[in-house]
Amino acid sequence: MTKKTNTDLPPHHRWNFVAFMTDAVCFGIAFAFFDPSNVLPAFVRQFTHSSLVVGLVGTVFNGFWLLPQLVTGRLITGKSRKKPYMVGGMWGRALFFGLGLALWAGLGNYPALMLIFFFLVIGLFALSDSITAVAWFDILAKAIPMKQRGRLLGTAQLISGVAGLGVGAIIASILGNPHIAFPNNYALIFTLAGLVFIPSVVALGSIREPILPEPDKTEAIQSKNNGWLAPFREDARFRRWTVARIFVGMISLSTPFYVGHALDKLSLPLSVVGGFVAAQTLAKALGGVVFGVVSDRWGPRFVIWAGGILAAIGPLFAVVVQLVDGGGLAWAYPLVYVMLGFVQASWMLGFFNYLLEIAPIDRRPLYIGLSNTVMGVITLAPILGGWLLESTSYPVLFGTTVAFVIVGVLLTLTLDNSGEARTIHLRS
Repeated sequence: MTKKTNTDLPPHHRWNFVAFMTDAVCFGIAFAFFDPSNVLPAFVRQFTHSSLVVGLVGTVFNGFWLLPQLVTGRLITGKSRKKPYMVGGMWGRALFFGLGLALWAGLGNYPALMLIFFFLVIGLFALSDSITAVAWFDILAKAIPMKQRGRLLGTAQLISGVAGLGVGAIIASILGNPHIAFPNNYALIFTLAGLVFIPSVVALGSIREPILPEPDKTEAIQSKNNGWLAPFREDARFRRWTVARIFVGMISLSTPFYVGHALDKLSLPLSVVGGFVAAQTLAKALGGVVFGVVSDRWGPRFVIWAGGILAAIGPLFAVVVQLVDGGGLAWAYPLVYVMLGFVQASWMLGFFNYLLEIAPIDRRPLYIGLSNTVMGVITLAPILGGWLLESTSYPVLFGTTVAFVIVGVLLTLTLDNSGEARTIHLRS
């Protein structure tokens, strides 16, 4: 077996490896401070107990992140440089300073206005990050070979996960501290998120983008003329991947409501939110290490399968806890967030890594954008979950989630290993 030499690697490989690592670590830590699966729903519940409004957190965040990506992907497909688009979307990371300032200034005394401003902030942040994300994935695929992406992303998730334990402890301390009253406690949390974003912005700005050979002009024009949905119509692997991802992604049907379930039905204290954050981030860290090794050795399909199975375990356990009336099992509720953490670790190392390999190089941004826009279907899942909860019960909501995810797991078994060992040749 021939050993890979440095000449086989993309230009500026080491520099970009460190830059991507720094960004991924800092973004992961910042994200733990405002995680839409626990921190943000808990924040919204301070102003309303409406399940529909709480469910709107996931809908707004996911919708503004997923839906615009087809436009972005279409726009940058065929462009030799994607970095200007990646850097251009980073302005949204400063919005958390504005959210913290608004709370300190007293906007929290006006619940309706506060909620409007809050949803505006998270919507604009998700929108800005969606622009960055399409270019980020394309540059990552060019700069870091597939057999090293698992190590990069897995290590980043490990570091941010270990740091996330500290984030969880900080959040628990802030929310449980009687000397930091609401809304100043959340103002501090959001401000800390903004601070951690700063080195992430610096790291992305320093990336040295490898440049691919110019694509054939005739093929590029034909690709444009084939329409926005051409990959979905023409690529059977992409269709199977997309449908499987949608069904597994229906885990978001229940995600915003685990906090309410723990507080209202199991009578756990508000400070337990910090424990949820710690459990989720630690699991994401461990999952990053394990899935990184699995992805590098056996390919992303195995990560996709494992992540799908784990996605069903979380809501299933929540059902079991309630059916046995809580008791001692109630304090094991962080297991739900452990499963969420593992699932989050599997998304990038599984589904996204698989997509980067099956997508044609010259149309990769279009594949990325289209795939995420199609995933906009799941932005309605939290609202549907809120309606289902108000109409039925937590066990029905969680049971429905399990059913969707199991269908998704079965669909992932149809994915093949095509494209998992493709070599990309670059020029500086």
